[in-house]
Formats: sequence, C-alpha cells, structure tokens
Amino acid sequence: MRTIITCLFLLFVIACNKRNNNENRYTETSEEVVITEQEKNATFSEENLELDKEKTKAIKRQQLVNRRVKPFENEDSVIAKELYKEHNHYILDYRYPYIDEEKNPGFSVFNNYIKEVYLNIIKTGNQILEDKELLCDTLKIKKLRDKRIMDYRVHASNRNFLSIVMYRENYYFGMKHSVYTFDCLNFDAKKYQFMYYQDFFRNESEEELFLLINTTISNAIREGELYYDCWELSEGDFKAYKNNFVINEDSIEFYFDDCVICPSYTGMYSVQIPISAIQHLLKKDNDMLLF
Repeated sequence: MRTIITCLFLLFVIACNKRNNNENRYTETSEEVVITEQEKNATFSEENLELDKEKTKAIKRQQLVNRRVKPFENEDSVIAKELYKEHNHYILDYRYPYIDEEKNPGFSVFNNYIKEVYLNIIKTGNQILEDKELLCDTLKIKKLRDKRIMDYRVHASNRNFLSIVMYRENYYFGMKHSVYTFDCLNFDAKKYQFMYYQDFFRNESEEELFLLINTTISNAIREGELYYDCWELSEGDFKAYKNNFVINEDSIEFYFDDCVICPSYTGMYSVQIPISAIQHLLKKDNDMLLF
C-alpha cells in the first residue's frame, strides 16, 4: 500500500513539474513576442498579393484595349458606335462596330447580327438580374451596380473581308475579378456571310491544330514570362472555341474566355499560331486567306 501511495505521489510531482515548465515556457514565449513594423506589413502579404494581381489585370486589360494591330487595309470602313445605359442594378457601356450600309446595302447582314446578338438590352438586363438572384441577395440592400463593358478591335479589313474580335468585361458586385469573354467575327464582305473554322481549315485538321496550340502554350509556360500560371487547352474546350479566331497579318490568333487556359488575373486570353506553321492545314482555294 505504501508503495502505491509513493508511486502516486511521484507521478503527481512529475505532472506538476511538467505543467509548471509548460506554463513557464508559454510565459517566456509571450514575453518575447514583439511585432516589428516589418512583421506588421508581412501580415498583409496575401492582401498585397491580391492587389498586385488586380494591378496586373488592369495593365493587361489596358494592353488588350490599346494593343496596336496592323489591319490589312481600309480600317476606316468600320465605324465605331457607342451605347451607354444606366439602370438601378447595372450599367452598360458599349462600343461596337458598324459597316456603312450606304456604301453597300449587303453590309446590313453584319450590322443586323451585331444588333441582335450584342445590343438586345432587354435580354442583357434580364440576364444581369437573374445573376443577381443567384447571389441570394434576399435583403435587397442597395449596392454598387454591376457593369458590363464591350469593345472591339479590327484585326483585318479590306473590301472583301473583315476580321474583328469583340470583347466584353463583366463586373459583378462582390467578385474579386471581372470576367472577360470573347467573340471573333470573320465576315465575307463579297458574299455577305460569316465564316467559320470549316471555311478556312481543311477536313481532319483539328487534331494537329489542337496539339500545336497546346505545344505553343507549353513552350510559353516553360519560358515563364506571361503564361506562368496557365495550363494546356482541353480537347473539349478546343472544340468549343475552334471558331473563335481572328486573322492577323502573319498569324491566326485563337481567343479563349477567362479561366479556359489562364486564370483571370493574368490577363492572357489568346494564343497566336504563325501562318507559316499551319499553311498545310489551310484550304488553298479560299481567296479570303489574306496572307
């Protein structure tokens, strides 16, 4: 019995000493904690990173808007028009292309398409309001309005052909980043009709072009300058976006919406393929191929 009591006493002493040592350790640690000004700044490193990403995206957007593309000729044939509308819940700020129908009544095909697809204000407003419902704003608190910006850039233009990229920036209140979407329009100004992948590329060219786009992306990722956070294109996305290209002076440029090949903050949305690298994939009898 004495032996048991002695053992219990020893265990109690050991436990107390351990607890005291731990308390002393915690006390000493708390006394040594001194937050320097540098450490205070380091606390916000993640926020600074987000700010850097926002700055980067703002710069990329400016590059997208101001990027100088050399059209083939007669860019003046495309007239810029504007639309601005303020609503209680959203703002629309549009700049869109228009071809002068007085020069050629056939251009109405292009203008009507722009009007139906991009300038349907009622449909756009309803979509925005539906999106707001998905945010579960049951309190109906008055917040900053959503904003949609649309603009375009002419890549190729002459009396027979027009190649334009339409880009839209959608800002939803409460989201960290605005969202970019792209539509590429290639218009045959002789036949007054829009042109698509099958009008430019040969049959059974998809697999090789898909691999070439991914090789271009992989090389850019490896170089680590602009595509450092990006990834290769999936086969499903290639099929969805294969018609989304414009023709430049010496390349064909495929455009992808946000987060298809790169995260939003990088501002990278397109992949350029030199015409010399895909000449064998193009139809030779197409007089719209201005290269």
